[in-house]
Amino acid sequence: MTRVWLPRRRSARRAWARTVACCPTCQVTPGVPCHRNGIALPDGAVHARRYQEAEETAA
Repeated sequence: MTRVWLPRRRSARRAWARTVACCPTCQVTPGVPCHRNGIALPDGAVHARRYQEAEETAA
């Protein structure tokens, strides 16, 4: 089993997920912030599904 490095701090994890994964929830490409109804999520938040995509990409 291979260990995958995942950021621990919330802000670092958000930035990591935003840069490596698409978001299936709001349909954005890597590097584009998640949004709801065209308005960016507060504090650079990302949808939970984007975290899953990032983890799958890293594996």
